[in-house]
Amino acid sequence: MEGSASPPQDTISQILKEVEEDVYRNERMIKLSVALEYMIQLVDPKFRPIFEQAERNARTVEDMNRVLELAKKHIGQRTAISMLGI
Repeated sequence: MEGSASPPQDTISQILKEVEEDVYRNERMIKLSVALEYMIQLVDPKFRPIFEQAERNARTVEDMNRVLELAKKHIGQRTAISMLGI
């Protein structure tokens, strides 16, 4: 075909890199969302709506990690308080 040049290899690599990053980010968000859904079931019922709202509003992997870490701490503290009777 006359006049049709294929894009340079580095352009293709850059495009694929961007797609890979997006796919990885989406995969990570899905995994974090599933984990958080499970963790929220262990959260004190009066705090569940707050965690559910935080999950819905999380837009980045960092946001999701922050919510997940806070849920883990909340559950751990709740367990410790229960075990220590305080």
